Amino acid sequence: MTDHSDLQWNNDEIAKHLKSAVDTLTPDILDKIDLTTPQEIHIGPSKVTRIYRRMRTAVTVAAACLCVAVLGTGVAIYQNGRVESVIGIDVNPSIELSVNRNDKVLKAEPLNSDAEEILDNMDLEHVDVDIAVNALIGSMVRHGYLSDLDNAILVTVANDDRQKASELRQNVVVDIEASLEEHKVQAVVYDQQAPVTGEVRELAQKYGISYGKAYFLQELIDENDLGEEDMEAFAGMTMEQIAKEITDRAYTVRREDDGEPAGEDTLGPSSSGRESSTASRAETTEESTQESSSELPSSETAPTPPPTEPHTPAPATSTEAGEEPQEGQSGKKAKIDYVDFEDGKLNVVFKGKVKWKNPTVSVKDENGGSYSAMITDTSSDSCEISIKGLEGGADYEFILAGVAPRDGGSYASIKGYFDTPDIADEVTEGDEEETEETEETKESQKPEETAAPAESSGIPETLPSTEPENTSLPAGEQTVPPAQSEAAAG
Repeated sequence: MTDHSDLQWNNDEIAKHLKSAVDTLTPDILDKIDLTTPQEIHIGPSKVTRIYRRMRTAVTVAAACLCVAVLGTGVAIYQNGRVESVIGIDVNPSIELSVNRNDKVLKAEPLNSDAEEILDNMDLEHVDVDIAVNALIGSMVRHGYLSDLDNAILVTVANDDRQKASELRQNVVVDIEASLEEHKVQAVVYDQQAPVTGEVRELAQKYGISYGKAYFLQELIDENDLGEEDMEAFAGMTMEQIAKEITDRAYTVRREDDGEPAGEDTLGPSSSGRESSTASRAETTEESTQESSSELPSSETAPTPPPTEPHTPAPATSTEAGEEPQEGQSGKKAKIDYVDFEDGKLNVVFKGKVKWKNPTVSVKDENGGSYSAMITDTSSDSCEISIKGLEGGADYEFILAGVAPRDGGSYASIKGYFDTPDIADEVTEGDEEETEETEETKESQKPEETAAPAESSGIPETLPSTEPENTSLPAGEQTVPPAQSEAAAG
């Protein structure tokens, strides 16, 4: 039997034996468990991957921007290539300019053989409207379609946007006026806004004229109650001939203007300012009466000599023509106070304030002959008209259109008369001045001409007058100095 009395363990040994026993009882299956569980390796993105992601984002943004740019460019190209307005210019050559939203010419189309001559070797595509207009006016001047005087131009603008059409129309008229002034050419410029309708297109095709001219003539026919025969006659005329007919017959044509209801418009020359109103066909006749412009002082002559004809025509009194005003209009017309002609200028003064809208003027003699006349200045109460080719000592008639009272009257044509002085008038005025000087000389010689009473008799004696007779005064009405009259009475 073994003696275990010597086997005594200290604490350390006991701890080791316990640990060994525990380790033996606990199975070591960690490796087996680790092998049966899927393992995930966490590795950060590489540098190549990061660059790729950044490039992909940048490419996506660039592609989006490119799409927007291409789309915007496409829209812009479409808009710039689309015809927004059509501008018609009629003299006898008729030309239409198709214009985009940026006022660039897309196409210049000749509508007759004369227009083909004007556009010969001229490329106006993608040219600004103002440059194109100046080129067309210059070409018309060079080819003889616009001369120094008596010209007429019709400007027609068609656009669905009324405001845009109005602005473009005004700009084109200004460009034409500037070009005319540059080429030293005078012209009446009619301008209008024309809506596109099938009726006017058929009318243009029927008479072989431009759309703008067809619209213009249709308004002229409707407004003045004319017939188809007049339409046919006007269609064969140039704009210069049509303008002359309008002036001679005092026709009015409506035009759609800013601030007016649609369809109410008045056409006229652009050389003067515009004001919005509706034109009337009513005509006011102005008749002139003659007055004396100079009188001799009553204290210098015993009998008053008859008045002589003045150098300038005297005031004119106005009378209404008797036409009824148009329905819807006030019927109040401008009235002439007096007219005055001197050195080729006719000054017309009105009764009260007036306003102007595309004024025109025509001048005729007693035989119906026409003369070149142009309104050179307008004011709130008068106007100045330059007239060429008048003969002295003749009577003339003028018709002034496009004037109305400022206090709400209607635009109308008014007629007046004036005469031109002749050489005899100027001689008569010179004789009157000589008469006045002669009388003043007699006054200064009064003490010498009166003789003292004779010593040999009580009868007073008078010295005979040695002054020559004034041949300018009528017979039997010779001027007698006051000094001689008193001496004879004594």
